[in-house]
Amino acid sequence: MFLLDIRYDPEKSKITKWIKTDKGCQPVHEVYYPKIYVGGKPELLPQIASLPGVKDACFDEKSTWLGRSPEKVISAKVESISIYDIASMLEAKGCSLYNIDLDPVRQYLIEYNLFPAAILKGDILDDSQYALDYEVPELVSMELSVIPGRYKGIITMEDPIGRIAFGDCVIEESSEAEMINNLNVEVAHADPDLILTDRGDSFDLPYLHHRAALHDIDLSLGREKDILHEGGGKSYFSYGRILYKPKGYLLAGRLHLDRSSFTFREGGLLGLIDLSRITGIPLQELSRLSPGSAVTALQVNQALRDGVLVPWKRNLAEYWKTAEELLIADRGALVIEPKVGLHENAFEVDFASLFPNIMVNHNISPETVLCTCCPDSQKRVPFTHYNICQQHIGLIPRVLKPLIERRMTYKKRIMSEPERAEEYEMKQNVLKWLLVTSFGYMGFNKARFGRIECHESITAYGREILLRTIELADGMGFEILHGIVDSLWVKGRNPEKLCEIVTKDIGIPLELKGEFRWIVFLPNKSNGVGALNRYYGVMINGKLKVRGIETRRSDTPTLIRNLQEAMLGKLAEAKNASEFYMKIPEVLEVLREYTRKVLDNECALSDLIFKTHVSRGCDEYRQFNNQMAAVKQLKVEGIETLAGQTIHYIITDHKSRNYQKRVIIPELADESTQYDRAKYYEYLLRATESMLLPFGYTEERLDGIMRGRMQRSLCGY
Repeated sequence: MFLLDIRYDPEKSKITKWIKTDKGCQPVHEVYYPKIYVGGKPELLPQIASLPGVKDACFDEKSTWLGRSPEKVISAKVESISIYDIASMLEAKGCSLYNIDLDPVRQYLIEYNLFPAAILKGDILDDSQYALDYEVPELVSMELSVIPGRYKGIITMEDPIGRIAFGDCVIEESSEAEMINNLNVEVAHADPDLILTDRGDSFDLPYLHHRAALHDIDLSLGREKDILHEGGGKSYFSYGRILYKPKGYLLAGRLHLDRSSFTFREGGLLGLIDLSRITGIPLQELSRLSPGSAVTALQVNQALRDGVLVPWKRNLAEYWKTAEELLIADRGALVIEPKVGLHENAFEVDFASLFPNIMVNHNISPETVLCTCCPDSQKRVPFTHYNICQQHIGLIPRVLKPLIERRMTYKKRIMSEPERAEEYEMKQNVLKWLLVTSFGYMGFNKARFGRIECHESITAYGREILLRTIELADGMGFEILHGIVDSLWVKGRNPEKLCEIVTKDIGIPLELKGEFRWIVFLPNKSNGVGALNRYYGVMINGKLKVRGIETRRSDTPTLIRNLQEAMLGKLAEAKNASEFYMKIPEVLEVLREYTRKVLDNECALSDLIFKTHVSRGCDEYRQFNNQMAAVKQLKVEGIETLAGQTIHYIITDHKSRNYQKRVIIPELADESTQYDRAKYYEYLLRATESMLLPFGYTEERLDGIMRGRMQRSLCGY
């Protein structure tokens, strides 16, 4: 038996486990009340026990923070729908509150030593949560997509259904109500375990539910009636960008996985199952969460197993620092400015999971950095001299060490078991993102177990490690071309020996990532200084590696992406620097052909579409630009755009101050639509300059070359 899914109904305080067997998938229901904990007011036990919604209350011994000894607290089993009302009342009385906002499903799984995708024998667990080799039964999956019955203009929820595709079945040519009823019949007949969509959360499922409601039909995609949560998506801020997350449409007893979600894209189904097992987060929820949320779940799980409670409202203040101490501590990682230009026979080396390994090797955790039990500790953070606990291993290292080891095992199996290489690649890739975000969450002010001094300690060790690596490389005669955080680009002989010596000296594996025939480090256009993460090069196996230029950006039109890819294809034929320079005239010929097509109006409109995330709502824009013009057009069409959502547009007259003339939404374009040829010509020159600027090809020079050969003026356009 296989634990396919587990859900919680807060209205009925009911856990439902969906168990897949050879005979199908059956629900197992159980009443369950999550526990909350109250500290600081033991005399309130009788009052808490008498509150509406409280099923049981007693004293318990728990630790209220990492590294603290257990103390007496009140444990209360509470109806889920009453938790926040009770918590608000107790908070007003000065109580310390714990485990308030923990997911009841995950509390249940930890309490009963279960996890999603576990193998069961009856009611007994017959599996190990951290097993590397485990059985995944054959799951029946079907793809679902829906196409509205509109072929021009912007599609809205009010457009009738044109066609529904479910697996190999196509439902069309009948009334809308009949199509929805036929879909219900097909789902019930096929009885899949998974329904896969490409935009299920953002369009397909909300659209189907909306159209079904208009005909007073219950859309039955789950094995029981689906519980649809109220409210829409949300905008959020992440790493300097405002993003939008649509509401997740989860099914009962059947998994709906939207393949457009980040976790599914990176890890696929097998990576998702692997991550679900170790984090304890059910598959549907996990596929819609960020890697940081998965890391937090691992930390919370470990804390609960250790008997540590999770504060409701974290209030761990940053230690007071003088201006000098802040200047020393708050420096971030080390970056060595790249040497702009073309370099032959360069090597890229980087540390495997540097920051997670630092946290594990140096015992960095909120309770170990600046601990009170070891003020005279011999373990000191470089530069800041924070003391680190020598008596206890912290929560964070205990969580991350198994992840690092698990990922390294999968990476080794990619080579040793090539027949399963794709599976192991997906599994290690999704673990990579957990390890990457584990560092960022240490400095996140809302992280459950974050702390800014830990973040500062990690970067301090990172700076020392990179400096030591540079010192060793320099001593072996290597020329340092560029360095950033955990990676170095060097020129010299025998890079394998360098990796071996550094690994032994540092204690963290330094890996040879690749040898380049040639690599070009690009400058910042504003000042000519080497850009930190903008380069392109060809490895000895012929593989291109490109970072930071337009073709790598998600908002770049296909026209520009194709231009740079064609240019890179020409340059990739070069075996050395001499051949590289000989290829530049061919690159300019590529540009010439693209500029001719643009100026002669031969480009398909689909190749000219810009895609961008809007940072605010329509009425919040103050500066007139392309985004504002596109958002206004959408509003006129009845589409309200929220901050973080993606919009698309084609530039039609960049100089116009009229939002209807400046750009056009692709769905509104037709055969008569004319694009701004001069502006797209400018973008072509700019994209070429991005690649060839180290060799003196500025946008002005490229314009002169194109004009001189073509003998025509842009004024005619």
